[in-house]
Amino acid sequence: MTSLWQKESSETVIYVVNAFIKAGIEDNQIIAVTRTMKDKLGLSSEDETEEVVKRYLVTLKCV
Repeated sequence: MTSLWQKESSETVIYVVNAFIKAGIEDNQIIAVTRTMKDKLGLSSEDETEEVVKRYLVTLKCV
């Protein structure tokens, strides 16, 4: 799963998730919304997007 973090899109994911956190969006809502943004985030599937976002949230101790 390390390859997920090696994707060029990881910076975009981090930026988007941080913006949602700043806006006060709850973690489950962030996950739901970002799943639908897979193409914009450069990821191949909604499941992959969810996993990447969850991993990032865990690193921030939000989940």
